[in-house]
Amino acid sequence: MMPKKILIITEYVNTNQILELFACAAKIKTDMSTTTQAILINNNKKDVLESLRQYNNDIINIELSHNLYNCDPFILWNILSPIVDTYSPELIITSHSSFGLCFIPLFCTKMKASCITGVKNISCNDQELLFTRAIVNGKFETQVRSERNVTGITIMPGAFTNKLSTGNKGKLTHIKSEKNYNGRIILKSIKQPDKSDCSFDHADVIVAAGRGIGDIENLYKIKQFASIFKRSAIAGSRPLIDMGWLPYPMQVGITGKTVEPPVYIACGISGSSQHIAGMSGAEYIIAINSDPHASIFNVADLCIVADLFLFIDAVMHDDTIVSAQGRM
Repeated sequence: MMPKKILIITEYVNTNQILELFACAAKIKTDMSTTTQAILINNNKKDVLESLRQYNNDIINIELSHNLYNCDPFILWNILSPIVDTYSPELIITSHSSFGLCFIPLFCTKMKASCITGVKNISCNDQELLFTRAIVNGKFETQVRSERNVTGITIMPGAFTNKLSTGNKGKLTHIKSEKNYNGRIILKSIKQPDKSDCSFDHADVIVAAGRGIGDIENLYKIKQFASIFKRSAIAGSRPLIDMGWLPYPMQVGITGKTVEPPVYIACGISGSSQHIAGMSGAEYIIAINSDPHASIFNVADLCIVADLFLFIDAVMHDDTIVSAQGRM
């Protein structure tokens, strides 16, 4: 069914994340007539709100107290359901993040809506929307359609360009919620991740390690490999961080950091959609994997099918290669 009303629900992390959701809605609008309304949670920066209005979307800015902002999805439903009921959207869009994945399943259940996560592209076929998403740990892509009148989707970071044309200013509404709600989750504390000396922002080369390195003792070989580059940094995929092999600030992916270095070298990384979303903005991607069917090769500029450590040893012992790479 053609979605005539689109509702964007997002928290404020950065402006680019919001603009990507706006760009998703704008892409749909090129194929069918739609109206878009956005709900922003706890974005009280007036300059940001004013800049977002210029994209011709009506915005409802909701200010929540600290204990409600870090709440469970049931409290968020109680707060937002009156707005959702009034607007009656056919399509709800949010980001594929901890925030979006927290509430969208509950909202779709309450609204008897279809829930489609990890959307990478949206196309229109005979006035019907088709959603492209990755399956089998990112090895394949599939197109799905909604079978309900209402659909909730999460958008992969970087899937839609945030370059939007400005237009008439949308309407801005500010709501401050002070009502007490009883939830099912009690927030006891927030722990900041441990600091590390990694600096992705200034690295010309990021060498990222995945589960394919085999053992934590092999990290020193990855570090040796990275040391041949003049300005380099070490990163890891989520499995390594979950196993405690590397600290969280070194994680690249949806739940970690998004990086855009000149060169990204993926070592033993299969290429889940979550990881690819965090590194696909690199200018040049080199992937080293013994599996010729690894998903990472779908986005790599240079694909090296080889035993990782045999390849690294060959590079480390080739004085010509090391000399040339050391000047990067």
